[in-house]
Amino acid sequence: MTDECSLAGIVRAWQAAKAVGLPLIVGSEMRIEGGPKLVLLVENLAGYQALCRLVTTARRRAPKGEYRLLHEDFSDPLDGLSALWIPDDPTDCRDGHWLRGMFPARLWVAVELHRGQRDAEKLAALQVLGRTLDLPLVAAGDVHMHARGRRALQDVMTAIRHRTTVAEAGLRLFPNGERHLRPLHALAGLYPPELLAESARIARRCRFDLGELRYQYPQELVPAGQTPASWLRALTEQGLRWRWPQAVPRKARALADKELGLIAELRYEGYFLTVHDIVRHARSLGILCQGRGSAANSVVCYALGITEIDPDRIGMLFERFVSKERDEPPDIDVDFEHERREEVIQYIYRKYGRDRAALTATVICYRSRSALRDVGRALGIDARRIEQLARGYSWWDAGMQPARLREAGFDPDSRVARQWLELASTLRGFPRHLSQHTGGFVIARDRLTRLVPVENAAMPDRTIIQWDKDDLD
Repeated sequence: MTDECSLAGIVRAWQAAKAVGLPLIVGSEMRIEGGPKLVLLVENLAGYQALCRLVTTARRRAPKGEYRLLHEDFSDPLDGLSALWIPDDPTDCRDGHWLRGMFPARLWVAVELHRGQRDAEKLAALQVLGRTLDLPLVAAGDVHMHARGRRALQDVMTAIRHRTTVAEAGLRLFPNGERHLRPLHALAGLYPPELLAESARIARRCRFDLGELRYQYPQELVPAGQTPASWLRALTEQGLRWRWPQAVPRKARALADKELGLIAELRYEGYFLTVHDIVRHARSLGILCQGRGSAANSVVCYALGITEIDPDRIGMLFERFVSKERDEPPDIDVDFEHERREEVIQYIYRKYGRDRAALTATVICYRSRSALRDVGRALGIDARRIEQLARGYSWWDAGMQPARLREAGFDPDSRVARQWLELASTLRGFPRHLSQHTGGFVIARDRLTRLVPVENAAMPDRTIIQWDKDDLD
Protein backbone atom coordinates (compact mmCIF):
# COMPACT_ATOMS: atom_id res chain seq x y z
CA MET A 1 0.00 0.00 0.00
CA THR A 2 1.85 3.08 -1.25
CA ASP A 3 -0.45 6.12 -1.26
CA GLU A 4 1.21 9.45 -1.96
CA CYS A 5 2.78 10.86 1.22
CA SER A 6 0.08 9.15 3.26
CA LEU A 7 -0.47 6.08 5.45
CA ALA A 8 -4.20 6.74 5.80
CA GLY A 9 -5.22 3.48 4.15
CA ILE A 10 -2.87 0.99 5.77
CA VAL A 11 -5.05 -0.11 8.71
CA ARG A 12 -7.91 -1.22 6.47
CA ALA A 13 -5.43 -2.81 4.09
CA TRP A 14 -3.88 -4.66 7.04
CA GLN A 15 -7.27 -5.97 8.13
CA ALA A 16 -8.12 -7.10 4.59
CA ALA A 17 -4.71 -8.74 4.19
CA LYS A 18 -5.11 -10.66 7.45
CA ALA A 19 -8.51 -11.91 6.33
CA VAL A 20 -6.99 -13.63 3.28
CA GLY A 21 -3.60 -14.51 4.75
CA LEU A 22 -1.66 -12.11 2.51
CA PRO A 23 1.43 -10.30 3.86
CA LEU A 24 1.00 -6.54 3.59
CA ILE A 25 3.90 -4.29 2.59
CA VAL A 26 3.49 -0.77 3.98
CA GLY A 27 4.98 2.13 2.06
CA SER A 28 4.44 5.54 0.52
CA GLU A 29 5.17 7.25 -2.78
CA MET A 30 6.55 10.77 -2.60
CA ARG A 31 8.45 13.33 -4.63
CA ILE A 32 11.22 15.45 -3.14
CA GLU A 33 10.78 19.12 -4.02
CA GLY A 34 13.07 19.82 -6.97
CA GLY A 35 14.29 16.23 -6.78
CA PRO A 36 13.50 12.59 -7.46
CA LYS A 37 10.32 10.55 -7.12
CA LEU A 38 10.55 7.64 -4.67
CA VAL A 39 8.55 4.73 -3.36
CA LEU A 40 9.64 3.96 0.19
CA LEU A 41 8.88 0.48 1.54
CA VAL A 42 8.95 -0.46 5.23
CA GLU A 43 11.20 -3.35 6.24
CA ASN A 44 10.78 -3.23 10.03
CA LEU A 45 9.50 -1.14 12.94
CA ALA A 46 12.40 1.34 12.71
CA GLY A 47 11.61 1.85 9.03
CA TYR A 48 7.94 2.38 9.77
CA GLN A 49 8.75 5.06 12.34
CA ALA A 50 11.16 6.75 9.92
CA LEU A 51 8.44 6.81 7.25
CA CYS A 52 5.88 8.26 9.71
CA ARG A 53 8.39 10.99 10.52
CA LEU A 54 8.98 11.83 6.85
CA VAL A 55 5.26 11.94 6.03
CA THR A 56 4.57 14.11 9.08
CA THR A 57 7.41 16.54 8.27
CA ALA A 58 6.26 16.93 4.67
CA ARG A 59 2.58 17.31 5.56
CA ARG A 60 3.07 19.73 8.48
CA ARG A 61 5.07 22.00 6.17
CA ALA A 62 2.15 22.44 3.76
CA PRO A 63 -1.58 23.27 3.86
CA LYS A 64 -4.10 20.45 4.30
CA GLY A 65 -4.17 18.16 1.27
CA GLU A 66 -0.62 19.06 0.17
CA TYR A 67 2.94 18.18 1.16
CA ARG A 68 6.49 19.49 0.75
CA LEU A 69 9.35 17.03 1.11
CA LEU A 70 12.87 18.50 1.03
CA HIS A 71 16.33 17.01 0.64
CA GLU A 72 17.26 18.00 4.20
CA ASP A 73 14.42 15.84 5.55
CA PHE A 74 16.62 12.83 4.80
CA SER A 75 19.38 13.91 7.17
CA ASP A 76 18.13 11.65 9.99
CA PRO A 77 18.77 7.88 9.77
CA LEU A 78 16.47 5.97 7.45
CA ASP A 79 17.33 2.45 8.59
CA GLY A 80 14.61 -0.04 7.85
CA LEU A 81 13.41 1.63 4.64
CA SER A 82 13.95 0.32 1.13
CA ALA A 83 13.73 2.85 -1.70
CA LEU A 84 12.56 2.44 -5.28
CA TRP A 85 13.79 5.31 -7.43
CA ILE A 86 11.65 6.31 -10.44
CA PRO A 87 14.02 8.38 -12.60
CA ASP A 88 12.60 11.26 -14.62
CA ASP A 89 15.65 11.21 -16.92
CA PRO A 90 17.59 7.91 -17.15
CA THR A 91 20.63 9.75 -18.51
CA ASP A 92 21.00 11.92 -15.37
CA CYS A 93 22.89 10.18 -12.53
CA ARG A 94 22.95 13.02 -9.98
CA ASP A 95 19.88 11.90 -8.03
CA GLY A 96 21.17 8.34 -8.08
CA HIS A 97 24.50 9.26 -6.49
CA TRP A 98 22.72 11.15 -3.69
CA LEU A 99 20.12 8.42 -3.09
CA ARG A 100 22.76 5.70 -2.98
CA GLY A 101 24.29 7.50 0.00
CA MET A 102 20.91 7.82 1.71
CA PHE A 103 19.93 4.16 1.16
CA PRO A 104 23.13 2.09 1.07
CA ALA A 105 22.37 -1.42 -0.27
CA ARG A 106 18.66 -0.51 -0.07
CA LEU A 107 18.11 1.35 -3.34
CA TRP A 108 16.61 0.01 -6.58
CA VAL A 109 15.83 1.57 -9.93
CA ALA A 110 12.11 1.01 -10.53
CA VAL A 111 11.17 -0.08 -14.04
CA GLU A 112 7.53 0.64 -14.92
CA LEU A 113 6.44 -0.87 -18.26
CA HIS A 114 2.86 -0.33 -19.39
CA ARG A 115 2.92 -1.44 -23.05
CA GLY A 116 3.91 2.00 -24.27
CA GLN A 117 5.51 2.61 -27.65
CA ARG A 118 8.94 3.19 -26.10
CA ASP A 119 8.99 0.41 -23.50
CA ALA A 120 12.02 -1.30 -25.05
CA GLU A 121 13.91 1.98 -25.29
CA LYS A 122 13.00 2.88 -21.71
CA LEU A 123 14.13 -0.51 -20.37
CA ALA A 124 17.46 -0.27 -22.19
CA ALA A 125 18.13 3.24 -20.85
CA LEU A 126 17.36 2.18 -17.26
CA GLN A 127 19.62 -0.85 -17.61
CA VAL A 128 22.48 1.46 -18.62
CA LEU A 129 21.69 3.68 -15.63
CA GLY A 130 21.73 0.69 -13.29
CA ARG A 131 25.10 -0.50 -14.56
CA THR A 132 26.58 3.01 -14.35
CA LEU A 133 25.52 3.44 -10.71
CA ASP A 134 25.88 -0.23 -9.79
CA LEU A 135 22.22 -0.35 -8.75
CA PRO A 136 19.81 -3.29 -9.21
CA LEU A 137 16.66 -2.87 -11.29
CA VAL A 138 13.24 -4.08 -10.16
CA ALA A 139 9.90 -4.56 -11.89
CA ALA A 140 7.27 -2.06 -10.65
CA GLY A 141 3.64 -1.71 -11.66
CA ASP A 142 2.49 1.78 -10.54
CA VAL A 143 -0.84 0.09 -9.81
CA HIS A 144 -3.87 2.38 -9.43
CA MET A 145 -6.75 -0.08 -9.89
CA HIS A 146 -7.30 -3.75 -9.28
CA ALA A 147 -8.79 -4.51 -12.70
CA ARG A 148 -8.56 -3.01 -16.18
CA GLY A 149 -12.33 -2.49 -16.19
CA ARG A 150 -11.97 0.29 -13.61
CA ARG A 151 -10.20 2.55 -16.10
CA ALA A 152 -13.23 4.85 -16.54
CA LEU A 153 -13.61 5.25 -12.77
CA GLN A 154 -9.88 5.93 -12.42
CA ASP A 155 -10.14 8.71 -15.03
CA VAL A 156 -13.14 10.22 -13.24
CA MET A 157 -11.37 10.17 -9.87
CA THR A 158 -8.31 11.83 -11.44
CA ALA A 159 -10.54 14.59 -12.86
CA ILE A 160 -12.25 15.03 -9.46
CA ARG A 161 -8.88 15.30 -7.70
CA HIS A 162 -7.67 17.98 -10.12
CA ARG A 163 -11.02 19.81 -10.13
CA THR A 164 -11.47 19.48 -13.86
CA THR A 165 -13.38 17.33 -16.33
CA VAL A 166 -12.25 14.09 -17.94
CA ALA A 167 -12.39 15.82 -21.34
CA GLU A 168 -10.02 18.57 -20.15
CA ALA A 169 -7.74 16.46 -17.92
CA GLY A 170 -5.30 15.82 -20.78
CA LEU A 171 -1.96 14.32 -19.74
CA ARG A 172 -3.13 13.98 -16.14
CA LEU A 173 -4.92 10.82 -17.31
CA PHE A 174 -3.02 7.59 -17.95
CA PRO A 175 -2.55 6.80 -21.66
CA ASN A 176 -3.95 3.27 -21.28
CA GLY A 177 -5.48 0.86 -18.77
CA GLU A 178 -2.31 -1.07 -17.91
CA ARG A 179 -1.91 0.25 -14.36
CA HIS A 180 -3.86 -2.61 -12.84
CA LEU A 181 -2.88 -5.81 -11.05
CA ARG A 182 -1.56 -7.92 -13.92
CA PRO A 183 -1.16 -11.69 -13.78
CA LEU A 184 2.32 -13.18 -13.61
CA HIS A 185 2.24 -14.54 -17.15
CA ALA A 186 1.53 -11.03 -18.48
CA LEU A 187 4.37 -9.56 -16.42
CA ALA A 188 6.73 -12.30 -17.62
CA GLY A 189 6.08 -11.18 -21.17
CA LEU A 190 7.15 -7.61 -20.35
CA TYR A 191 9.99 -7.82 -17.82
CA PRO A 192 13.29 -9.71 -17.80
CA PRO A 193 13.09 -12.54 -15.23
CA GLU A 194 15.79 -11.02 -13.01
CA LEU A 195 13.64 -7.89 -12.49
CA LEU A 196 10.68 -9.98 -11.36
CA ALA A 197 12.93 -12.01 -9.06
CA GLU A 198 14.24 -8.78 -7.52
CA SER A 199 10.68 -7.73 -6.63
CA ALA A 200 10.24 -10.95 -4.67
CA ARG A 201 13.57 -10.37 -2.93
CA ILE A 202 12.44 -6.91 -1.81
CA ALA A 203 9.16 -8.35 -0.56
CA ARG A 204 11.04 -10.82 1.62
CA ARG A 205 12.93 -7.93 3.23
CA CYS A 206 9.67 -6.20 4.23
CA ARG A 207 8.70 -8.06 7.41
CA PHE A 208 6.98 -5.24 9.30
CA ASP A 209 3.49 -5.90 10.66
CA LEU A 210 1.18 -3.24 12.09
CA GLY A 211 0.51 -5.54 15.03
CA GLU A 212 3.99 -4.61 16.32
CA LEU A 213 2.81 -1.12 17.30
CA ARG A 214 2.31 -0.54 21.01
CA TYR A 215 0.51 2.45 22.49
CA GLN A 216 1.47 3.80 25.93
CA TYR A 217 -0.40 6.33 28.06
CA PRO A 218 1.20 9.64 29.10
CA GLN A 219 3.20 9.58 32.34
CA GLU A 220 3.67 13.19 33.46
CA LEU A 221 0.37 13.30 35.38
CA VAL A 222 1.86 10.97 38.03
CA PRO A 223 3.83 12.86 40.74
CA ALA A 224 7.29 11.73 41.80
CA GLY A 225 7.16 8.88 44.29
CA GLN A 226 3.79 7.66 43.00
CA THR A 227 2.78 5.00 40.50
CA PRO A 228 -0.20 5.40 38.15
CA ALA A 229 -2.16 2.95 40.32
CA SER A 230 -1.33 4.63 43.64
CA TRP A 231 -2.02 8.13 42.29
CA LEU A 232 -5.38 7.13 40.78
CA ARG A 233 -6.33 5.54 44.09
CA ALA A 234 -5.29 8.69 46.00
CA LEU A 235 -7.38 10.93 43.70
CA THR A 236 -10.31 8.53 43.98
CA GLU A 237 -10.12 8.52 47.79
CA GLN A 238 -10.05 12.31 47.76
CA GLY A 239 -13.04 12.37 45.43
CA LEU A 240 -15.03 9.89 47.51
CA ARG A 241 -14.66 12.15 50.56
CA TRP A 242 -15.74 15.11 48.44
CA ARG A 243 -18.83 13.29 47.12
CA TRP A 244 -19.84 11.89 50.52
CA PRO A 245 -18.43 14.29 53.14
CA GLN A 246 -20.30 12.62 55.99
CA ALA A 247 -19.28 9.03 55.25
CA VAL A 248 -18.64 7.01 52.13
CA PRO A 249 -21.40 4.40 51.73
CA ARG A 250 -20.22 0.83 52.12
CA LYS A 251 -21.50 -0.11 48.67
CA ALA A 252 -19.69 2.81 47.01
CA ARG A 253 -16.47 1.92 48.83
CA ALA A 254 -16.70 -1.73 47.70
CA LEU A 255 -17.44 -0.72 44.10
CA ALA A 256 -14.54 1.75 44.05
CA ASP A 257 -12.11 -0.90 45.32
CA LYS A 258 -13.38 -3.37 42.72
CA GLU A 259 -13.06 -0.86 39.89
CA LEU A 260 -9.59 0.26 40.93
CA GLY A 261 -8.45 -3.36 41.11
CA LEU A 262 -9.69 -4.08 37.57
CA ILE A 263 -8.27 -0.81 36.21
CA ALA A 264 -4.87 -1.66 37.71
CA GLU A 265 -4.98 -5.21 36.36
CA LEU A 266 -5.67 -3.94 32.84
CA ARG A 267 -3.25 -0.98 33.25
CA TYR A 268 -5.80 1.66 32.27
CA GLU A 269 -4.84 4.13 35.01
CA GLY A 270 -3.27 6.51 32.48
CA TYR A 271 -6.57 6.81 30.63
CA PHE A 272 -8.53 7.82 33.75
CA LEU A 273 -5.80 10.20 34.92
CA THR A 274 -5.68 11.93 31.52
CA VAL A 275 -9.44 12.45 31.33
CA HIS A 276 -9.52 13.63 34.94
CA ASP A 277 -6.83 16.24 34.20
CA ILE A 278 -8.74 17.59 31.19
CA VAL A 279 -12.01 17.82 33.12
CA ARG A 280 -10.24 19.41 36.12
CA HIS A 281 -8.70 22.08 33.89
CA ALA A 282 -12.01 22.83 32.14
CA ARG A 283 -13.83 23.25 35.43
CA SER A 284 -11.06 25.46 36.80
CA LEU A 285 -11.92 27.86 33.97
CA GLY A 286 -15.66 27.55 34.51
CA ILE A 287 -16.17 25.55 31.30
CA LEU A 288 -19.28 23.40 31.55
CA CYS A 289 -18.61 19.70 30.93
CA GLN A 290 -20.30 16.37 31.55
CA GLY A 291 -19.20 12.77 31.15
CA ARG A 292 -21.77 10.45 29.65
CA GLY A 293 -22.37 6.98 28.23
CA SER A 294 -21.25 3.80 29.94
CA ALA A 295 -18.71 5.79 31.98
CA ALA A 296 -21.60 7.23 33.99
CA ASN A 297 -21.85 3.89 35.81
CA SER A 298 -18.31 4.14 37.24
CA VAL A 299 -17.80 5.09 40.89
CA VAL A 300 -14.22 6.10 40.04
CA CYS A 301 -15.45 8.50 37.32
CA TYR A 302 -18.02 9.90 39.76
CA ALA A 303 -15.38 10.40 42.45
CA LEU A 304 -13.00 12.07 39.97
CA GLY A 305 -15.70 14.54 38.94
CA ILE A 306 -15.85 13.23 35.37
CA THR A 307 -19.53 12.26 35.71
CA GLU A 308 -22.29 13.78 37.83
CA ILE A 309 -24.72 10.88 38.30
CA ASP A 310 -24.41 8.73 41.39
CA PRO A 311 -23.77 5.27 39.84
CA ASP A 312 -25.63 3.67 42.75
CA ARG A 313 -28.82 5.11 41.25
CA ILE A 314 -28.19 3.40 37.91
CA GLY A 315 -27.32 -0.06 39.15
CA MET A 316 -25.63 -1.34 35.99
CA LEU A 317 -22.51 -3.47 36.03
CA PHE A 318 -19.14 -1.70 35.83
CA GLU A 319 -18.09 -4.51 33.46
CA ARG A 320 -20.24 -2.86 30.81
CA PHE A 321 -17.71 -0.05 30.92
CA VAL A 322 -14.41 -1.87 31.57
CA SER A 323 -14.21 -5.61 30.98
CA LYS A 324 -11.29 -8.00 31.25
CA GLU A 325 -13.05 -10.41 28.90
CA ARG A 326 -13.46 -7.84 26.11
CA ASP A 327 -9.86 -6.64 26.56
CA GLU A 328 -10.81 -3.17 25.31
CA PRO A 329 -9.81 0.18 26.79
CA PRO A 330 -12.66 2.16 28.40
CA ASP A 331 -14.59 4.78 26.46
CA ILE A 332 -15.24 7.99 28.40
CA ASP A 333 -17.08 10.63 26.38
CA VAL A 334 -17.07 14.12 27.87
CA ASP A 335 -19.21 16.90 26.43
CA PHE A 336 -17.87 20.46 26.72
CA GLU A 337 -19.90 23.57 26.06
CA HIS A 338 -19.60 24.31 22.37
CA GLU A 339 -18.54 27.95 22.66
CA ARG A 340 -15.48 27.07 24.79
CA ARG A 341 -14.46 23.68 23.42
CA GLU A 342 -11.53 25.26 21.58
CA GLU A 343 -10.00 26.29 24.93
CA VAL A 344 -9.93 22.65 26.00
CA ILE A 345 -8.44 21.55 22.68
CA GLN A 346 -5.66 24.12 22.88
CA TYR A 347 -4.95 23.16 26.51
CA ILE A 348 -4.26 19.60 25.39
CA TYR A 349 -1.93 20.84 22.64
CA ARG A 350 -0.05 23.07 25.10
CA LYS A 351 0.28 20.41 27.77
CA TYR A 352 1.47 17.54 25.59
CA GLY A 353 2.89 19.35 22.55
CA ARG A 354 2.11 18.96 18.88
CA ASP A 355 4.43 15.99 18.64
CA ARG A 356 2.48 13.98 21.22
CA ALA A 357 -1.17 15.04 20.79
CA ALA A 358 -3.38 15.32 17.73
CA LEU A 359 -7.04 15.11 16.80
CA THR A 360 -8.44 11.96 15.33
CA ALA A 361 -9.29 12.04 11.64
CA THR A 362 -12.62 11.04 10.12
CA VAL A 363 -12.76 9.39 6.72
CA ILE A 364 -15.60 11.02 4.80
CA CYS A 365 -17.03 8.53 2.28
CA TYR A 366 -19.16 9.09 -0.78
CA ARG A 367 -22.91 8.91 -0.45
CA SER A 368 -25.37 8.90 -3.31
CA ARG A 369 -25.69 12.65 -3.73
CA SER A 370 -22.02 13.51 -3.33
CA ALA A 371 -21.10 10.75 -5.79
CA LEU A 372 -23.64 12.04 -8.32
CA ARG A 373 -22.36 15.59 -7.97
CA ASP A 374 -18.63 14.81 -8.23
CA VAL A 375 -19.01 12.32 -11.09
CA GLY A 376 -21.40 14.64 -12.92
CA ARG A 377 -18.92 17.53 -12.75
CA ALA A 378 -16.09 15.25 -13.91
CA LEU A 379 -18.18 14.20 -16.92
CA GLY A 380 -18.86 17.84 -17.79
CA ILE A 381 -22.61 17.73 -17.14
CA ASP A 382 -24.37 21.06 -16.61
CA ALA A 383 -24.36 22.06 -12.93
CA ARG A 384 -28.08 22.87 -12.82
CA ARG A 385 -29.01 19.46 -14.18
CA ILE A 386 -26.66 17.79 -11.71
CA GLU A 387 -28.35 19.54 -8.78
CA GLN A 388 -31.82 18.77 -10.12
CA LEU A 389 -31.03 15.07 -10.25
CA ALA A 390 -29.02 14.95 -7.00
CA ARG A 391 -31.81 16.60 -4.99
CA GLY A 392 -34.20 13.86 -6.05
CA TYR A 393 -31.81 11.05 -5.10
CA SER A 394 -31.78 9.76 -1.53
CA TRP A 395 -29.10 7.63 0.08
CA TRP A 396 -31.54 4.75 0.50
CA ASP A 397 -32.47 4.64 -3.21
CA ALA A 398 -31.36 1.36 -4.77
CA GLY A 399 -31.51 2.84 -8.24
CA MET A 400 -32.53 5.96 -10.11
CA GLN A 401 -36.06 5.89 -11.49
CA PRO A 402 -36.35 6.73 -15.20
CA ALA A 403 -38.96 9.41 -14.41
CA ARG A 404 -36.47 11.37 -12.34
CA LEU A 405 -33.92 11.21 -15.14
CA ARG A 406 -36.47 12.60 -17.61
CA GLU A 407 -37.34 15.40 -15.16
CA ALA A 408 -33.65 16.37 -15.18
CA GLY A 409 -33.62 16.39 -18.97
CA PHE A 410 -31.92 13.01 -19.57
CA ASP A 411 -32.90 10.10 -21.71
CA PRO A 412 -32.71 7.12 -19.29
CA ASP A 413 -31.32 4.96 -22.11
CA SER A 414 -28.62 7.38 -23.23
CA ARG A 415 -24.97 6.43 -22.85
CA VAL A 416 -24.18 9.55 -20.78
CA ALA A 417 -26.97 8.89 -18.28
CA ARG A 418 -26.08 5.21 -17.93
CA GLN A 419 -22.38 5.96 -17.47
CA TRP A 420 -23.08 8.71 -14.95
CA LEU A 421 -25.30 6.57 -12.77
CA GLU A 422 -23.09 3.50 -13.05
CA LEU A 423 -19.92 5.36 -12.05
CA ALA A 424 -21.69 7.22 -9.22
CA SER A 425 -23.11 3.95 -7.92
CA THR A 426 -19.64 2.36 -7.96
CA LEU A 427 -18.10 5.34 -6.19
CA ARG A 428 -20.63 5.24 -3.36
CA GLY A 429 -18.88 4.13 -0.17
CA PHE A 430 -15.40 5.10 -1.44
CA PRO A 431 -13.30 7.42 0.76
CA ARG A 432 -13.78 11.01 -0.42
CA HIS A 433 -11.48 12.98 1.88
CA LEU A 434 -9.90 13.07 5.32
CA SER A 435 -11.58 15.40 7.81
CA GLN A 436 -11.09 16.11 11.51
CA HIS A 437 -13.08 14.47 14.28
CA THR A 438 -15.11 16.88 16.40
CA GLY A 439 -13.02 16.27 19.51
CA GLY A 440 -11.41 12.85 19.60
CA PHE A 441 -7.76 13.11 20.67
CA VAL A 442 -4.83 10.76 20.65
CA ILE A 443 -2.27 11.58 23.38
CA ALA A 444 0.84 9.41 23.54
CA ARG A 445 3.72 8.94 25.96
CA ASP A 446 6.32 9.42 23.22
CA ARG A 447 6.22 11.11 19.84
CA LEU A 448 3.02 10.32 17.95
CA THR A 449 5.03 9.81 14.78
CA ARG A 450 6.30 6.55 16.26
CA LEU A 451 2.74 5.31 15.73
CA VAL A 452 1.09 7.25 12.91
CA PRO A 453 1.71 10.33 10.71
CA VAL A 454 0.31 13.73 11.70
CA GLU A 455 -0.82 16.45 9.30
CA ASN A 456 -2.42 19.90 9.38
CA ALA A 457 -6.18 20.25 9.60
CA ALA A 458 -8.08 22.80 7.55
CA MET A 459 -8.73 24.85 10.71
CA PRO A 460 -5.77 26.89 11.99
CA ASP A 461 -3.86 25.63 15.03
CA ARG A 462 -5.16 22.08 14.66
CA THR A 463 -3.33 18.93 13.69
CA ILE A 464 -4.81 15.51 13.00
CA ILE A 465 -3.49 12.00 12.65
CA GLN A 466 -4.12 10.14 9.38
CA TRP A 467 -6.36 7.42 10.87
CA ASP A 468 -9.98 7.68 11.90
CA LYS A 469 -11.39 6.34 15.18
CA ASP A 470 -12.31 2.93 13.75
CA ASP A 471 -8.79 2.45 12.40
CA LEU A 472 -7.41 3.51 15.79
CA ASP A 473 -9.49 0.85 17.56
